[in-house]
Amino acid sequence: MRFSHPDLAPGTRIPFRFDGRDMEGLDGETIAAALSAAGVTAFRRHRDGDPRGLWCGMGTCFDCVVTVDGRAGQRACLTKIAAGMEIEGPGGEIVADRAPAGLGRTGPGDAAPRRADLAETPPERVPDLAVDVAVVGAGPAGLTVAAALAEAGLDVLVVDARPDPGGQFWKPVADSHRPARALDAQFAAGLAATGRFDRSGARRWQEATVWSAFAADELAVLHGGRHRILRPRRLVLATGAYERPVPIPGWTLPGVMTTGAAQTLARAYRVFPGRRAVVAGNGPLNFQVAADLLRSGVEIAAVVESAPAPGIANLAAAWRAARAAPGLIAQGLGYLAALKRAGVPILWGSSVIAAEGGEALTACRIATPSGERRIDADVLTLGHGFVPSSELARQLGCRQRFVDSHVGALAVETDATGRTSLETVWSIGDGAAIGGSVVAQARATLGADAILMSLDRPGLAAPAVAAARSRLARAEAFQSALWTLFRAPPFDPAGIADDTVICRCEGVRAGAIRQAIAGGGADIGTVKRLTRTGMGRCQGRNCAATAARLVAAAGGAAPEPRALFAPRPPVVPVPLAALAFEKPEWGGHRRAVPPPAHPRPDRHRPRWAMRETDVLVVGAGVVGAAVARELALAGLGVVVVDRDAPGQQASTANAGSLHVQLLSFDFGAKAEADGGPAAATLRLGNPSVALWRAIEAASGRDLDIKITGGLMVGETARDMEFLAAKARLEGEHGVETHVVGANELRDLEPALWDGLAGAALCPAEGKIDPLAGTFAVIALAQAAGAVFEADAAVLAIAREGTGWRVETAAGPVRCGRIVNCAGAWSSHVAAMAGRPIPVHGAPLQMLVTEPGPPLVSRLVAHANRHLSLKQTRLGSLLIGGGWSAGLDPATGASSSLGWAIEGNAWVATRVLPAARRFHLLRAWAGMNINIDGAPILGAMPGAPGFYNCVTSNGYTLAPIVARLTADTLLGREPALPIAPFTLDRFG
Repeated sequence: MRFSHPDLAPGTRIPFRFDGRDMEGLDGETIAAALSAAGVTAFRRHRDGDPRGLWCGMGTCFDCVVTVDGRAGQRACLTKIAAGMEIEGPGGEIVADRAPAGLGRTGPGDAAPRRADLAETPPERVPDLAVDVAVVGAGPAGLTVAAALAEAGLDVLVVDARPDPGGQFWKPVADSHRPARALDAQFAAGLAATGRFDRSGARRWQEATVWSAFAADELAVLHGGRHRILRPRRLVLATGAYERPVPIPGWTLPGVMTTGAAQTLARAYRVFPGRRAVVAGNGPLNFQVAADLLRSGVEIAAVVESAPAPGIANLAAAWRAARAAPGLIAQGLGYLAALKRAGVPILWGSSVIAAEGGEALTACRIATPSGERRIDADVLTLGHGFVPSSELARQLGCRQRFVDSHVGALAVETDATGRTSLETVWSIGDGAAIGGSVVAQARATLGADAILMSLDRPGLAAPAVAAARSRLARAEAFQSALWTLFRAPPFDPAGIADDTVICRCEGVRAGAIRQAIAGGGADIGTVKRLTRTGMGRCQGRNCAATAARLVAAAGGAAPEPRALFAPRPPVVPVPLAALAFEKPEWGGHRRAVPPPAHPRPDRHRPRWAMRETDVLVVGAGVVGAAVARELALAGLGVVVVDRDAPGQQASTANAGSLHVQLLSFDFGAKAEADGGPAAATLRLGNPSVALWRAIEAASGRDLDIKITGGLMVGETARDMEFLAAKARLEGEHGVETHVVGANELRDLEPALWDGLAGAALCPAEGKIDPLAGTFAVIALAQAAGAVFEADAAVLAIAREGTGWRVETAAGPVRCGRIVNCAGAWSSHVAAMAGRPIPVHGAPLQMLVTEPGPPLVSRLVAHANRHLSLKQTRLGSLLIGGGWSAGLDPATGASSSLGWAIEGNAWVATRVLPAARRFHLLRAWAGMNINIDGAPILGAMPGAPGFYNCVTSNGYTLAPIVARLTADTLLGREPALPIAPFTLDRFG
């Protein structure tokens, strides 16, 4: 329904189509607003078949993504309609039936695609832009700080994702209903702040996405379809907040949305998707929204407030709130009076416990102090307060704290001016900690003063600073009193039913998370890997805190900053094509030396006085787990220790390629040690893949092993000569490889670029799901009797009699033999036993896109570039191939690098032009291993009972190197000769 207003005239009506139906909307409104006005609440279907509609209304949840004119992943809540627009909503994904004939060769999802569009090299990235101050966010905090800094003479640029400035609080009326004057005081304040900003000389980019903060002076921005890097001297994060998600059964139904989404539709666009609403949650915003909707003609069936009804016990808090902000208290009392005059039931101390419906919401079940009630409604708004949008601050490494309130959230630690733990970064407003618009503006003024002085400029006038401090004190006093009045009962994760969806993006339910926790997922990272929770478009914004609560409930500890998902670029999905820029190539991996494992007090605590075992395996990745399984099956007692949780490094950070042929940098001029060690590993690949098949059968799990063949493509005659020589060598070592020309390559994989000259086809190559595979091997090892100990970093190794004593962060271990499976940390471990080994780290990154239609069935590599590309069963593209990642020298944590993401995207989109239609969902980094192209296996000279099992092609070769290590340790004849892989080759 559309609302009327005496001071508003609707704009021009324009036609568009939604799922084949002709519709009309108003020029200047979003797709979500136009569909809501037409009574459409279901915008698309999730891949599990459930209908989905508008949820957050501000672009953070990505539940409303649709396909617009062939462009997938467009957020209906932010995308404006245009005349003749074609909108489809199967899943917001690239849809094959929209492409022309010959989709395989041209790429998916374009209303009128041309092959040249897909194959052309993208334009060069716009040069980096240096500014004095970059401000992310144009809400109350961002506009205020930017105007003050620009008025003082600084070069200031504000970057904001919304079409208009103002943020969630000051959002203006949309262009579809431009008013002649401000409709109320809140609109007036926003117009005044925007006017001051525009007069200040500061610049702003609207509809601009800061998709990553690689450093305080390296902001990656997508603006106008072009990729820019901002280089600010000072950075201000004024990123605002989004509404706290509280999962209940049915919360994914169309018609269920956040209170903020409902407010945006009603205030900015003058529309609403229903006629009878329940407004529920916690806090005064719900009363304002209910009153606004009531005034606009919506029937409010009930306001459901989880805080108890105000009483005598609240008088002191009410008095403090009234003293601090009498106008706001009067405004709130006005909302209550309006609702009561209309006879709207206000259910204090109550909460919605379920939303009911099939294709859309039909009713709500509500728990009240007097018993359960059921209320019919076609819209349910849920507002339980706000969560700071601190993703960029987390990515930069700004110190954070866990706010243990309700579900919980992370807040950025700052001083009184908003300065973070990073010297040149400020975080202000609700993006740092929730405090409301007055707090945000006051802190913005104090922040501007501090930023000016940090740049050796005169600060703001003393009266302005003093006034800001006074406003801040009053506002903080008001907030404290207000949330005393609206104090909700504590959140109890035990009350979440198993069939409740927790992760909206991936459709993961609470029962699956609890099952993962019970099966060994004692930390949030393992739960993520086991269940895919947090791996979707929203990057965990809607599920991370709840999942952390479920993990904490199982372990009895409250969450802390580390308990939430690690931040990954991009913070929101971005088109892969926009990031694709050619970078110089190099040979092999770029080496790095990870620091030794240092115990952390919050994780590494003594848990035993002494453990004794036959064999201690150091490293709980896939290699260590496979070794542990082999030895446990042979009847030995095995303990596996790891500095982290099992399977947290390369084992689950890789792309799951099953490589059998040589990589491009393992042969020829780029190969290490002239390629001899790498060539020796060729005889290991096929037996290892066969063992992976056996592991899949033994586990009873689907590990998504697909042996469809691997292609190493070439572009030039020189590439083809390289591939022919490589194929001959591989044949000599028992690996079947055929060189195919351009025509045969097009028949094999028609989606690949027409400009390719041919490829080397290795039929035995394939892929595996590394998450499923790693945890399957761990489970099999545990079933065989191996014991895994997380957070047990090895600190010292010493000879004790004929065996060893190993000091770990969890306690000492006495053992007869040690197997070093510590991957990139293996040299540190070996050095403790008397001899470091030539193993280096090689931090690498991976990319994954949104799902799309089937394009490639084989593993694809390149003869002269770093590339590994495959498509998952869900349709996502997994892109890697050895592009370097960063390494924190203090912690050993790996992180993605902007230039590597760009170069990786360029190679992928060059080889598979259709990839240009996909959005990048996530980039991540893990620590790979660099030796000389071959494993290091066998006993270590001079250290009886100490064995190494380290390999740089760890995932493919894990089962075979584990088998060879077990054979050697047990005195059995190895299945294959290990002489080429011992330390003897290094002299």
